[in-house]
Amino acid sequence: MIRSKFAESMSPSDSTPRRFAPPLSRGDSSPRREDPLYQEGCPQGGVCGSGNYLDHGALPAPHRTFGLLLLALVAARLPAAEPWLVTSAELADLAKNAPAALTVPITTVVDGESLPGGDPHDYISYARYYWPDPAKPDGLPFVQRDGEHNRDQVAKGDRSRINTFAHAVTRLAAAWHLHRDEAAARRAGEWLRAWYLDPATRMNPNLDYAQVRLGHKSNRGNPAGVLDTRDFAGVIDALRLLEDSPALSADEHAALRAWFARYLDWLLKAPNAVAERAAKNNHATWYYAHAIPVARYAGRDEVARELSAEARDRIAEHIRPDGSQPEEIRRVDGLGYSRFNLEAYAATARAARGLGFDLWNYTAPNGASLRQALEFLRPYNAAPEKWPTSQKEKLEPGFLDDLLAEAATAKP
Repeated sequence: MIRSKFAESMSPSDSTPRRFAPPLSRGDSSPRREDPLYQEGCPQGGVCGSGNYLDHGALPAPHRTFGLLLLALVAARLPAAEPWLVTSAELADLAKNAPAALTVPITTVVDGESLPGGDPHDYISYARYYWPDPAKPDGLPFVQRDGEHNRDQVAKGDRSRINTFAHAVTRLAAAWHLHRDEAAARRAGEWLRAWYLDPATRMNPNLDYAQVRLGHKSNRGNPAGVLDTRDFAGVIDALRLLEDSPALSADEHAALRAWFARYLDWLLKAPNAVAERAAKNNHATWYYAHAIPVARYAGRDEVARELSAEARDRIAEHIRPDGSQPEEIRRVDGLGYSRFNLEAYAATARAARGLGFDLWNYTAPNGASLRQALEFLRPYNAAPEKWPTSQKEKLEPGFLDDLLAEAATAKP
């Protein structure tokens, strides 16, 4: 996937925070009954997933047997797949880094610190731009300093762990897909079991404590925390590439779909996720960029299509007819955030393309388009320092090159 140096250095935190406190209860809505993976009586709605990878104890015995068989068949029937998001050239670059990924130690959310009374399986992260209040003896509540990274506080959360996991798995899966590297596939399987399946180390399928602003909301998560799992889109690509590999058994592939079905339920129903989906800036765009692949992987193409159409229709809200993005420009790093939102739209365009949506060549009723937004930024690609409003973090010349190249290949 396209990833700018600016994006790697940040996890934008608009006016929304992130997590630590007693666990919150997850959204509890059932998926639509036409979902082929739906099982009546599953506590989180959709496919059950707990205990020894799959928990069907709430179902009558005949339904339990059918549910297990259905999940195994769904996982086993799929042939080796091409990725939804990553191009052939990007796969080759990922595979080059697979040897280093083989030796990266596996860590998960349970290796970090959790709040008193919290669940060690909850993902935790902290708002990047929030700092102790110097006027308060205990520094609480933290106060916002847009554009100033509180790296020490962020390092106390799980953000680096989730990044390491996603980067390792995508590289290892690429090595299997291109070179049939069994060692890489098996190592990818170990990472995936640790993060999603092993009862001792797996992550709970929610972001209830993502991007906590200490001293706010009883140290609970905030809508901006949904950005933290945007790399799950790449993990799903990796899972597709590994379907014909020795990485995982058919039952494990089924259990992974169960995990993502529960996570999708959280994305669709949890208050923080609903708020992020409604955001008027890059936060909403990144929501679509990874929620669409999650929905497809969970067998919910009707949801993926709904999200794709919604993302397309919101171009008019995020972009003006002249191509400017007011909600991004107003930030301390206005040029970087304008690019960051277009990066999210490029990812969303890739995810939606397989469902029949062409975001790159869409023009909204008000005249706004992704191409016009790119043209608005083009004059600063060679000289970012000429950007007329605030840009605190230095951008290198050529920061738009990959997006310009992608737009060129997306001609109708």
